[in-house]
Amino acid sequence: MSRRQRGISTVVDVSVFLLLVSAAAYSVVTATGGAVDVTATPDRDETTAEMLATTTATVRYDLGVDDRTGDPVERVRHGTLVELLATAAVANVSVDGARPSPYAGRFVEAVRASVAPALGGRAQVTATWRPVPGSGLDGVVRVGPAPPPSATVHAATLTVDSGVPPARDAALAASTGGYGHVADVVARRTVAGLFPPRETRVALQGGGADAVVTRERFASMRSAYGSETALDAEVEPATNDLAVAVSGHTEEALERRFETPRAAAESVRVGRVTVVVRTWS
Repeated sequence: MSRRQRGISTVVDVSVFLLLVSAAAYSVVTATGGAVDVTATPDRDETTAEMLATTTATVRYDLGVDDRTGDPVERVRHGTLVELLATAAVANVSVDGARPSPYAGRFVEAVRASVAPALGGRAQVTATWRPVPGSGLDGVVRVGPAPPPSATVHAATLTVDSGVPPARDAALAASTGGYGHVADVVARRTVAGLFPPRETRVALQGGGADAVVTRERFASMRSAYGSETALDAEVEPATNDLAVAVSGHTEEALERRFETPRAAAESVRVGRVTVVVRTWS
Protein backbone atom coordinates (compact mmCIF):
# COMPACT_ATOMS: atom_id res chain seq x y z
CA MET A 1 0.00 0.00 0.00
CA SER A 2 1.07 3.61 -0.45
CA ARG A 3 0.39 6.46 1.87
CA ARG A 4 1.65 9.90 2.81
CA GLN A 5 3.42 9.37 6.12
CA ARG A 6 5.12 12.51 7.40
CA GLY A 7 7.01 15.66 6.51
CA ILE A 8 10.81 15.57 6.64
CA SER A 9 13.70 17.63 5.32
CA THR A 10 17.39 17.01 5.14
CA VAL A 11 19.00 19.85 7.07
CA VAL A 12 21.54 20.81 4.46
CA ASP A 13 23.89 23.43 5.91
CA VAL A 14 27.04 24.62 4.26
CA SER A 15 28.98 21.83 5.93
CA VAL A 16 26.89 19.35 3.95
CA PHE A 17 27.55 21.11 0.66
CA LEU A 18 31.21 21.35 1.52
CA LEU A 19 31.33 17.76 2.62
CA LEU A 20 31.32 17.26 -1.13
CA VAL A 21 33.88 19.92 -1.93
CA SER A 22 35.82 20.71 1.24
CA ALA A 23 34.14 19.22 4.33
CA ALA A 24 34.26 22.65 5.98
CA ALA A 25 31.80 23.23 8.82
CA TYR A 26 29.76 26.43 8.77
CA SER A 27 26.34 27.34 10.13
CA VAL A 28 24.42 28.78 7.16
CA VAL A 29 21.21 26.82 6.60
CA THR A 30 19.90 26.33 3.07
CA ALA A 31 17.43 23.52 3.71
CA THR A 32 14.11 22.97 2.02
CA GLY A 33 11.22 20.87 3.24
CA GLY A 34 10.34 17.58 1.63
CA ALA A 35 7.77 14.86 2.14
CA VAL A 36 8.51 11.23 2.80
CA ASP A 37 6.54 8.91 0.55
CA VAL A 38 6.38 5.44 2.06
CA THR A 39 5.36 2.34 0.14
CA ALA A 40 5.32 -0.74 2.36
CA THR A 41 3.91 -4.17 2.97
CA PRO A 42 3.84 -5.48 6.56
CA ASP A 43 4.25 -2.95 9.32
CA ARG A 44 7.83 -3.89 10.21
CA ASP A 45 8.99 -2.04 7.08
CA GLU A 46 7.09 1.07 8.08
CA THR A 47 8.30 0.80 11.66
CA THR A 48 11.91 0.65 10.49
CA ALA A 49 11.35 3.53 8.08
CA GLU A 50 9.76 5.60 10.83
CA MET A 51 12.67 4.81 13.13
CA LEU A 52 15.16 6.03 10.51
CA ALA A 53 13.15 9.21 10.07
CA THR A 54 12.92 10.03 13.78
CA THR A 55 16.09 8.67 15.42
CA THR A 56 18.91 11.21 15.57
CA ALA A 57 22.67 10.67 15.70
CA THR A 58 25.86 12.70 15.78
CA VAL A 59 28.52 11.57 13.32
CA ARG A 60 32.18 12.47 13.78
CA TYR A 61 34.82 11.88 11.13
CA ASP A 62 38.32 13.18 10.50
CA LEU A 63 40.08 14.57 7.47
CA GLY A 64 43.61 13.94 8.64
CA VAL A 65 45.98 16.72 9.70
CA ASP A 66 45.91 20.40 8.77
CA ASP A 67 49.15 21.14 6.91
CA ARG A 68 49.33 24.66 8.32
CA THR A 69 48.91 23.85 12.00
CA GLY A 70 49.61 20.15 12.33
CA ASP A 71 46.32 19.76 14.19
CA PRO A 72 43.85 16.95 13.48
CA VAL A 73 40.82 18.08 11.44
CA GLU A 74 37.50 16.67 12.67
CA ARG A 75 34.03 17.29 11.31
CA VAL A 76 30.72 16.74 13.09
CA ARG A 77 27.33 16.16 11.48
CA HIS A 78 24.05 15.78 13.40
CA GLY A 79 20.67 14.73 12.04
CA THR A 80 18.14 11.95 11.78
CA LEU A 81 19.41 8.66 10.42
CA VAL A 82 17.58 9.14 7.13
CA GLU A 83 19.01 12.65 6.78
CA LEU A 84 22.49 11.29 7.34
CA LEU A 85 21.90 8.51 4.82
CA ALA A 86 20.67 10.97 2.21
CA THR A 87 23.66 13.24 2.79
CA ALA A 88 26.03 10.27 2.61
CA ALA A 89 24.51 9.13 -0.71
CA VAL A 90 25.20 12.53 -2.28
CA ALA A 91 28.67 12.61 -0.73
CA ASN A 92 29.39 9.16 -2.16
CA VAL A 93 28.69 10.27 -5.72
CA SER A 94 30.59 8.50 -8.47
CA VAL A 95 31.13 9.22 -12.16
CA ASP A 96 30.81 6.05 -14.24
CA GLY A 97 31.71 4.07 -11.13
CA ALA A 98 34.90 6.01 -10.28
CA ARG A 99 34.71 7.65 -6.84
CA PRO A 100 35.74 11.30 -7.13
CA SER A 101 36.90 11.83 -3.54
CA PRO A 102 38.47 9.61 -0.86
CA TYR A 103 37.58 12.11 1.85
CA ALA A 104 33.84 11.56 1.54
CA GLY A 105 34.41 7.86 2.30
CA ARG A 106 35.28 8.68 5.90
CA PHE A 107 31.93 10.37 6.38
CA VAL A 108 30.10 7.54 4.63
CA GLU A 109 31.70 4.93 6.90
CA ALA A 110 30.82 6.98 9.97
CA VAL A 111 27.18 7.11 8.84
CA ARG A 112 27.14 3.36 8.23
CA ALA A 113 28.49 2.78 11.74
CA SER A 114 25.70 4.94 13.20
CA VAL A 115 22.86 3.37 11.20
CA ALA A 116 23.80 -0.34 11.40
CA PRO A 117 23.02 -0.89 15.13
CA ALA A 118 19.53 0.55 14.65
CA LEU A 119 18.62 -1.92 11.89
CA GLY A 120 19.16 -5.21 13.68
CA GLY A 121 20.13 -8.34 11.78
CA ARG A 122 17.21 -8.72 9.37
CA ALA A 123 17.03 -5.40 7.61
CA GLN A 124 18.93 -3.52 4.93
CA VAL A 125 18.68 0.12 3.92
CA THR A 126 19.92 1.58 0.64
CA ALA A 127 20.09 5.31 -0.07
CA THR A 128 20.48 6.29 -3.73
CA TRP A 129 21.03 9.68 -5.33
CA ARG A 130 20.71 9.37 -9.10
CA PRO A 131 20.10 12.75 -10.80
CA VAL A 132 19.18 11.09 -14.11
CA PRO A 133 19.02 7.33 -14.72
CA GLY A 134 21.72 6.19 -17.11
CA SER A 135 23.83 9.35 -16.90
CA GLY A 136 26.67 7.61 -15.05
CA LEU A 137 26.45 10.02 -12.10
CA ASP A 138 25.09 8.51 -8.92
CA GLY A 139 25.73 7.97 -5.24
CA VAL A 140 24.74 4.87 -3.28
CA VAL A 141 25.12 3.97 0.40
CA ARG A 142 24.01 0.55 1.63
CA VAL A 143 23.82 -0.56 5.27
CA GLY A 144 23.01 -4.05 6.50
CA PRO A 145 23.28 -7.55 5.00
CA ALA A 146 21.54 -8.74 1.86
CA PRO A 147 18.46 -10.88 2.56
CA PRO A 148 18.82 -14.66 2.20
CA PRO A 149 17.72 -15.97 -1.24
CA SER A 150 14.86 -17.94 0.31
CA ALA A 151 13.51 -15.09 2.45
CA THR A 152 10.25 -13.25 1.83
CA VAL A 153 11.34 -9.64 1.55
CA HIS A 154 9.18 -6.58 2.22
CA ALA A 155 10.12 -3.02 1.39
CA ALA A 156 9.37 0.57 2.32
CA THR A 157 10.54 3.46 0.15
CA LEU A 158 11.25 6.96 1.45
CA THR A 159 11.94 9.98 -0.74
CA VAL A 160 14.13 12.63 0.89
CA ASP A 161 15.53 16.00 -0.17
CA SER A 162 19.09 15.72 -1.51
CA GLY A 163 20.15 19.29 -0.74
CA VAL A 164 21.02 19.79 -4.41
CA PRO A 165 18.80 22.32 -6.24
CA PRO A 166 15.82 20.50 -7.79
CA ALA A 167 15.77 20.43 -11.57
CA ARG A 168 12.76 18.44 -12.77
CA ASP A 169 10.37 21.34 -13.43
CA ALA A 170 13.07 23.32 -15.22
CA ALA A 171 14.06 20.24 -17.22
CA LEU A 172 10.45 19.69 -18.30
CA ALA A 173 10.20 23.30 -19.42
CA ALA A 174 13.48 22.96 -21.31
CA SER A 175 12.58 19.67 -22.98
CA THR A 176 10.97 21.41 -25.95
CA GLY A 177 14.50 22.45 -26.92
CA GLY A 178 15.80 18.88 -27.08
CA TYR A 179 18.05 16.57 -25.10
CA GLY A 180 20.83 19.15 -24.86
CA HIS A 181 18.61 21.63 -23.04
CA VAL A 182 17.49 18.99 -20.54
CA ALA A 183 21.09 17.94 -19.98
CA ASP A 184 22.17 21.55 -19.46
CA VAL A 185 19.58 22.08 -16.72
CA VAL A 186 20.60 18.88 -14.96
CA ALA A 187 24.32 19.65 -15.24
CA ARG A 188 24.10 23.22 -13.99
CA ARG A 189 21.88 22.35 -11.01
CA THR A 190 24.11 19.42 -10.10
CA VAL A 191 27.36 21.39 -10.27
CA ALA A 192 25.77 24.28 -8.37
CA GLY A 193 24.83 21.84 -5.60
CA LEU A 194 28.19 20.12 -5.43
CA PHE A 195 30.27 23.30 -5.78
CA PRO A 196 28.22 26.32 -4.61
CA PRO A 197 30.33 29.35 -5.60
CA ARG A 198 30.30 31.34 -2.37
CA GLU A 199 30.99 28.43 -0.06
CA THR A 200 33.61 26.99 -2.40
CA ARG A 201 35.36 30.36 -2.50
CA VAL A 202 35.35 30.57 1.30
CA ALA A 203 36.91 27.11 1.54
CA LEU A 204 39.67 28.02 -0.92
CA GLN A 205 40.44 31.28 0.82
CA GLY A 206 40.55 29.58 4.22
CA GLY A 207 43.38 27.32 3.11
CA GLY A 208 44.46 24.26 5.06
CA ALA A 209 42.54 21.01 4.89
CA ASP A 210 39.40 22.65 3.51
CA ALA A 211 41.23 24.04 0.48
CA VAL A 212 43.06 20.76 -0.11
CA VAL A 213 39.86 18.72 -0.11
CA THR A 214 38.06 21.27 -2.28
CA ARG A 215 40.73 21.23 -4.96
CA GLU A 216 41.07 17.44 -4.86
CA ARG A 217 37.34 16.95 -5.19
CA PHE A 218 37.06 19.35 -8.09
CA ALA A 219 40.11 17.95 -9.85
CA SER A 220 38.63 14.46 -9.71
CA MET A 221 35.31 15.62 -11.17
CA ARG A 222 37.11 17.69 -13.81
CA SER A 223 39.18 14.70 -14.85
CA ALA A 224 36.17 12.39 -14.99
CA TYR A 225 34.30 14.72 -17.34
CA GLY A 226 37.24 16.05 -19.35
CA SER A 227 36.88 19.66 -18.23
CA GLU A 228 40.05 21.75 -18.66
CA THR A 229 39.71 24.70 -16.25
CA ALA A 230 41.35 24.30 -12.84
CA LEU A 231 39.69 25.62 -9.70
CA ASP A 232 41.10 28.84 -8.24
CA ALA A 233 39.82 31.93 -6.44
CA GLU A 234 37.64 32.73 -9.46
CA VAL A 235 35.26 29.83 -8.90
CA GLU A 236 32.66 30.57 -11.56
CA PRO A 237 34.78 30.00 -14.72
CA ALA A 238 35.86 26.58 -13.47
CA THR A 239 32.39 25.47 -12.38
CA ASN A 240 30.88 26.78 -15.62
CA ASP A 241 33.35 24.75 -17.67
CA LEU A 242 32.63 21.69 -15.53
CA ALA A 243 28.88 22.15 -16.05
CA VAL A 244 29.42 22.31 -19.82
CA ALA A 245 31.39 19.07 -19.70
CA VAL A 246 28.78 17.37 -17.50
CA SER A 247 26.06 18.56 -19.86
CA GLY A 248 27.73 17.03 -22.92
CA HIS A 249 28.23 13.71 -21.15
CA THR A 250 24.63 13.74 -19.89
CA GLU A 251 23.16 14.64 -23.27
CA GLU A 252 24.72 11.58 -24.87
CA ALA A 253 23.37 9.37 -22.07
CA LEU A 254 19.86 10.81 -22.39
CA GLU A 255 19.77 10.26 -26.13
CA ARG A 256 20.78 6.63 -25.67
CA ARG A 257 18.31 5.86 -22.90
CA PHE A 258 15.14 7.87 -23.57
CA GLU A 259 12.89 8.00 -26.62
CA THR A 260 12.11 11.70 -26.24
CA PRO A 261 13.54 14.72 -24.41
CA ARG A 262 10.28 14.91 -22.47
CA ALA A 263 10.72 11.36 -21.18
CA ALA A 264 14.28 12.24 -20.18
CA ALA A 265 13.08 15.32 -18.28
CA GLU A 266 10.43 13.30 -16.46
CA SER A 267 13.17 11.04 -15.08
CA VAL A 268 15.16 13.88 -13.49
CA ARG A 269 15.60 13.45 -9.73
CA VAL A 270 18.43 15.86 -8.91
CA GLY A 271 16.71 17.15 -5.78
CA ARG A 272 15.74 13.78 -4.30
CA VAL A 273 17.38 10.80 -2.62
CA THR A 274 15.52 7.46 -2.56
CA VAL A 275 15.91 5.41 0.62
CA VAL A 276 14.69 1.80 0.43
CA VAL A 277 14.24 -0.26 3.61
CA ARG A 278 14.04 -4.03 3.12
CA THR A 279 13.10 -6.39 5.93
CA TRP A 280 12.59 -10.14 6.19
CA SER A 281 11.59 -12.75 8.75
